[in-house]
Order: sequence, then C-alpha cells, then structure tokens
Amino acid sequence: MTFLLLVSSCVVFAQETSKAVSIVEDKYKVNTAFQPGEVLVYDLKYGIVKGGELKISVGLEPVGYDYYFHVKAVCYSTGVVSKLAHIYDIYESLFDITTGYPLKAIRNVTENNYKRYNEDIFCQDSSVIYSMKSGRHEVPPHTFDLISAFFYSRRFIFDKKYAKNEEMQLHTWFNEKLYLVTLRYKKTEMIKSDFGKIECLKFVPVLSDKSVFTKEDDLEAWFTNDGNYVPLKIKIDMPFAAIRCELKSYKNLKNTDGWLK
Repeated sequence: MTFLLLVSSCVVFAQETSKAVSIVEDKYKVNTAFQPGEVLVYDLKYGIVKGGELKISVGLEPVGYDYYFHVKAVCYSTGVVSKLAHIYDIYESLFDITTGYPLKAIRNVTENNYKRYNEDIFCQDSSVIYSMKSGRHEVPPHTFDLISAFFYSRRFIFDKKYAKNEEMQLHTWFNEKLYLVTLRYKKTEMIKSDFGKIECLKFVPVLSDKSVFTKEDDLEAWFTNDGNYVPLKIKIDMPFAAIRCELKSYKNLKNTDGWLK
C-alpha cells in the first residue's frame, strides 16, 4: 500500500451500507470549487516527526478538441524519514471539465527498491476500464480513479446539507481493484490550523472488516466549509504509527472569500 493511498484513504476503501445513497448526479453543475492553477501543499507527519510532503496541482490539458482538468499529486519523503525510506510517488488524473468523470489515470510509484508504473483509460460510455498492466475490466457506470473521485467530491458532494451519519457512495478504481467508497458525514466544527480557526466539514469513511482500520475514528478528514472545500487535515491511526496530513500552503483558490484568504 502506498503512502499517498494512506493519505487519501478517506475517499478510497469502504463497504456498501443500506443507508447510503448514490451521489453521482447533476453532471452539468457549474464548477465553483477549484480552478486551473490551484496548488495545495501538505506536511505529512508520523506522530510529531515530519516525514514528507504532498503537493497537489491543478492544470488544463487539451485532448482532441476538448480540454480536461489535469491534476498531479506528488508525495515524497523528507528529513529523517527520507534517510530510512525513499518515497517518490506520482499520481495523475485527466477528467472532464464539465462532468468530472475521468478519462485517464497514471500511477508512477517509487518506494525504496519498489517501482511501479501503470496507466488506466476510462471509457465512461461503455463502463469499461483498460489497464496497461491487466487489460480490460468491466466496471459500474461512472467509476472514478483516486484523484478524480477526490475532486468530484469537492465539486458535487460537499456543498449539500447532510444529517449526522448520513452516507454517500462512489465507485473507485485503484491498483487494479474496484472499491465502493462510502463517506459518512459526522459534523461541522471549528478546528485549529496554521491559518487560524477554520470551520470544517468532518467526514469519516466506512471501512470493510478486512481493512487495517478497525475503528471509526481511525481515519478522519476535515474540509473547509466554504465554496472551495479544501482538505485542511487528515488523521490516520495505523497499528504501527499515527499519520497526520496538514495543509501547509495554498495558492489560486477558486473562491477568495472563503475561510482561507
């Protein structure tokens, strides 16, 4: 399991529950959450020790006669941790600027001596994914890669009003496997950050029995409660370590009147 997957687990692994409802809807909604040029940088900490950084940048790329959002996420080890483990993981996603549905996902992982590169092509009209490594896979309609699921959530999910413990679902394809993502809304709260006190939406994933996360509060995520819905903090309690992902810097947010000025 890669380091970036741990950081982003809030939108990856989950099980189906009877209370959850589909959230793939209103595909022509105007995008008010992010824009090309947005850059988010995070500190990654093991306990109190800083172990790495995560940088997420949003761009545009021409594909045929259209343009697609091109998001690149780079996760790398720093400081003392880099002496023990060399980590440099790159994830990329091209997804439709109108619907948010993915066209292509790239995974380029380097973790010590382990290296892996793969590309997935998403055929939304036929519910098929073509993997460079494993070939053709039939999947449910509107299946997302890791990054496009994250940005789809910012654009289409977080601006709704939810009751406590209400759940939402997405299908996500990662590392040659299909996962049903279930997000559970917990509450809206003020949390402390390097940018002052910020009002956030707190979400918790519902995990399968086979997950390393055995308790509900093993994995929690907070998103700014404004038009940007920026992930401000992610907390991951693993059996071997407590991992924290906290926003370090940002630029070119879509809404300049949000909690992050």
